[in-house]
Amino acid sequence: AALAGSRPLLGAWGPCMKRPPTEGEDVQPMDAKRPKEEVEHALLVKVLQPSQPPKDKLSVASVGQFLEDEANRLAKAQPAKGLEEALQFLARGWRRSEEGGVVPSTWGGIQPLQEAILTTGLTMMVSASTEDKVKALTGLMDSPVPARLMNELLSAAAEDEGVPARLLIGVATPLKGRHLNDPRGPQFNKLLRVLRASKTYASALVQPPCLEEVFKPVFEPKFVWRNRKKEVIAKQRPGHHLQTRSLLGWVLSPTALDGACMPPSMAHLSEAGSSEWADLHRATRQRVDNLQRGTQLKLTAVQGQAAELVDVLLRAGDAPRFCALQWLGAMLTSAEPRGKQGYVAPEGFNFWPQHGNHVIDVLNHDQTPPFEKSLKNLLLLQALHAKMHGFPTSGAALNMMTLLLHLCKPIKPDQAASLSAYYPMRQDVEDLMGNWTKEARFGEKAQEELAREVAKQDPIFTCPPSDKSLFKNQIFWMACKGIGVLLLPVIKEAFYCFQGIAGHFVEKDRNTADTAWREYLLAESSLKEPAFMERLGHLVDLTFRFLCHVAAGGQKALPPPAPSSEWHALPSTILENVLDLCDLYRERRKVSSIPTGLFVHLDPTPVLTTLCVVMASDDHVRDPSLRGRSVKLLHRLCMGFPSWQEKLNQEPLLKHLIPCLINVFIAVEKAIMSYYDLSYRYKYELRVPVMELFDLTLQHQEHRKVLDEFVRGPGNDRFLKLLTQLINDSNSQTEEAIRTVKEWHKSQADEAAGVVPQPPQQPQQQPGGQHDEQVLDDDQTDGGEDVYRRSRMNYKEHAKKYFELASRTWKTLWLLCRHCAPVIVEGRTSLEQLLHTSLDAQLYFLVGPEMKSIKSSPQEYDELGFDPKGLVKQIAEIYLFLARVNREEVARIVAKDERYYSSTTFSKAVSFVRKYSLLADSQLAEFEALVKELGERVSQQRAAFDEADIPAEYLCEMMADIMSDPVQFPQSKKIVDRWVAVRQIMGADRDPYSNTPVKVEDLIPLTKLKEEIHRFAKDKGIALEGGNMLIEVDALPRRAAAS
Repeated sequence: AALAGSRPLLGAWGPCMKRPPTEGEDVQPMDAKRPKEEVEHALLVKVLQPSQPPKDKLSVASVGQFLEDEANRLAKAQPAKGLEEALQFLARGWRRSEEGGVVPSTWGGIQPLQEAILTTGLTMMVSASTEDKVKALTGLMDSPVPARLMNELLSAAAEDEGVPARLLIGVATPLKGRHLNDPRGPQFNKLLRVLRASKTYASALVQPPCLEEVFKPVFEPKFVWRNRKKEVIAKQRPGHHLQTRSLLGWVLSPTALDGACMPPSMAHLSEAGSSEWADLHRATRQRVDNLQRGTQLKLTAVQGQAAELVDVLLRAGDAPRFCALQWLGAMLTSAEPRGKQGYVAPEGFNFWPQHGNHVIDVLNHDQTPPFEKSLKNLLLLQALHAKMHGFPTSGAALNMMTLLLHLCKPIKPDQAASLSAYYPMRQDVEDLMGNWTKEARFGEKAQEELAREVAKQDPIFTCPPSDKSLFKNQIFWMACKGIGVLLLPVIKEAFYCFQGIAGHFVEKDRNTADTAWREYLLAESSLKEPAFMERLGHLVDLTFRFLCHVAAGGQKALPPPAPSSEWHALPSTILENVLDLCDLYRERRKVSSIPTGLFVHLDPTPVLTTLCVVMASDDHVRDPSLRGRSVKLLHRLCMGFPSWQEKLNQEPLLKHLIPCLINVFIAVEKAIMSYYDLSYRYKYELRVPVMELFDLTLQHQEHRKVLDEFVRGPGNDRFLKLLTQLINDSNSQTEEAIRTVKEWHKSQADEAAGVVPQPPQQPQQQPGGQHDEQVLDDDQTDGGEDVYRRSRMNYKEHAKKYFELASRTWKTLWLLCRHCAPVIVEGRTSLEQLLHTSLDAQLYFLVGPEMKSIKSSPQEYDELGFDPKGLVKQIAEIYLFLARVNREEVARIVAKDERYYSSTTFSKAVSFVRKYSLLADSQLAEFEALVKELGERVSQQRAAFDEADIPAEYLCEMMADIMSDPVQFPQSKKIVDRWVAVRQIMGADRDPYSNTPVKVEDLIPLTKLKEEIHRFAKDKGIALEGGNMLIEVDALPRRAAAS
């Protein structure tokens, strides 16, 4: 009003309501009329606030010319920043027109004024030089310019070909070097504002010169590895180069990890180097939780920025989308060494192999160089290796995995069936998938070639790379690979290595323990952040649904149908990675009534169904270790979450779980962890979950019914094979435990007597498998030191482990004998093995002469987990289960056992059972009668054998016993009794003499020799396996007459 020189203007609007009018003030009534032109002029002056009063009265109609004149005047007044000053003037006017208290919000001149401002600004922007445009836009983005005006100006400037590249380089370059405590948010917002203004900027970002300078700088390997022949075997990868010198790398770099990558002068700015994370050994749980929550807030903000940037690029067109995917693919390919078992620290860069135990040994060993005895130095070496080998650091890898999970989120669970299994077989995906194009697949070579032919009918396999329909498959498969090369190495380092080091050194070296504990907690902040776990759970659920769909091939998943070409095309790594991930995220400390953590976001039905398909079908998965890991995970999930356990008693698992368990138990027979697993401990540990699931499921009548139908029908051979392997396991485990106890007692006696302990001698091989970890020359250093001494010298722990395994195996054997005794008795081969090598032999060790060698105090038995009373009770009950089915056959077979059967031993067993009241009175009387009958039958049978002179050709070449059904192995031509041959095939599927594959149907029956043997046995009164066929033939007329 003062500028307008109109005193009555104040009266027209009325006096200030907050104070009374001063003396002499001319107050006009509130309803006084004022000319419209004066009102418009006053409002426009109030909004625009020109530095000089306008010569003419302003109006909405003429304000455009005034704006143009004023802007030109400002531009000429400051040539260096003239355009910026003019645009700033226009921006202030726009902003004040929207501010409350400046003009009434109902004033009709606001929109025309803004249009005039916009027109003037665009006119000036279009007419300016390229350099002026870039300077002006850069300055404007530091000011609070209204969004619409800024976007229109950026869009107009984008029409100048020279502007986008220069502007993007100027805006993006300051992001280099940002970290978690300095994410440079304002600068990032500038970049995002530019890219969102026009797709032209996103296209310019992936074209020269931006492509070479900020998006994907040119990379030349500086490190090359050669073999002894000077052949190049490896080169530096571009991952670390892209992380430190590209725009997406700068955006993904801020992380809670990677403190070793910070220069010493900036170490305090990292999470690991900050004072907040110091002295963790004194920190309370509340303080740790607060620190982690603060770190999670910063991480989610940074990760959200990366997601926004990539979303803009993906929506900007084909070229930006393709370049963004190529950048992600280059990082994935560069991270491949991190997912491999080798490269173990300190010589390499991986802490996680061997569950981190190697790194603990390095830190703990007296001969380790001083530099390598510091965990901080090992982390520094890992950062140097990242630069040399070219893989992304742990923190950047984790942020990149978070980005991939964000991109996977729009894929709905019901879209899993639309994903293509053939995508990794495309010839043009090596830039995105790396060595996954060469990974081992579920199909064999011929099946893989057939899958490639079938894939040509799949549109995802044949469509061009620019096709947008590929995007969903690209993101899904890149995320699946990211689990193995980005996520799992970080999780294993945290959960295996850092947590293990913290626990091991908590009393030995507080600094090392603090460093390890800090690294673990920082990693946990990222890995267990709620939003991250939700997205990861979505991917895992999607993967299990996809695997279940492909395994079923459009049919019911259980029982497993024949695998399709889609399944044969899948890399087996996809299943291995998801099994590892679920196992790492499961809760180890407590059992929850509801799923927690990652498993909140999983549907149990596709997960459990997929695991059962893998367990049941060796056509789908040939690797026995992978099938064993599947049942191990299924067991842990069902035991951890009762709600998941209930799924076992519902369709489709109700009718198919038992066959799956039998199949996978047989499959893990050939599972080997390493050459040094001399006692087959890995195989036994894979079978423990199967046995515990048997114990759980057979408590239900429905599962018992399924078991009975299966073992009497199509699964009879597999059940008898399972029984054979179960018998072998129980024998091996019990004998290994007893042998270890003997060695322990001997070492204690030698130590008490002052005798220098000698390396253990290799014992004679015992039936059922005996394994000893003898110290060989290859296991010794130049000084004669046993390099595996720590694992061998702990006799007590070794014995305890094998007694625990044996107890579990005997319980399952007892359970199956209880429910399937008729089938066992009918399968005479397995029955003889069970009675001779297992029941008779164990009584010989437990109550016979051998018991004296391991006799000890009850306290020692408790420490070792050895329960001879329980074992004798189980053996006695198994005898009764079998005898109730066919007492005569059981007695006949026991009578043949000349090695372990002794009437004295069995009498001692009766006394042992009576002394400790192991059986009820009725069962004790039944067992005592059976033992008495066995004694009589053995005396009769052995008398008949002693009187007969059995020809050598009638004897089995393996067991040296008279045969009842002689057969010949087709390869080795060796002649054995049929039950012996079947037993060998059940155990290993090989000819024991030629070590070649063989099946039961390949055996050659010797009919003529069989007739001779049966005639000889009839004449001498010798009982044969399954009865004498000549006696049965002679009895037919008498039976017919009697009937």
